[in-house]
Amino acid sequence: MGAIKREMNSRKWFWFAIGYECGFAYVIALIVNQLGNLFTGNVNVIGLIFAIALIALIIYMLVRPYKESTKLEKDVKVGANA
Repeated sequence: MGAIKREMNSRKWFWFAIGYECGFAYVIALIVNQLGNLFTGNVNVIGLIFAIALIALIIYMLVRPYKESTKLEKDVKVGANA
């Protein structure tokens, strides 16, 4: 945490980073727990629905198109006489 605080150089971003890490760890733990409960037969339907929704959100965030990658701001000439 000391290294994060030193690197962030701001209390606001330091606490945001700590909250993000804790929240992400909780989401992953929820997914693992719910999938484990599904395989052992001890299903919590509401928790399983949240876990599946979170898996879908994570997959979407991984494969969504990056907006700046489709935008070209400079003219590029293609060919031998470029």
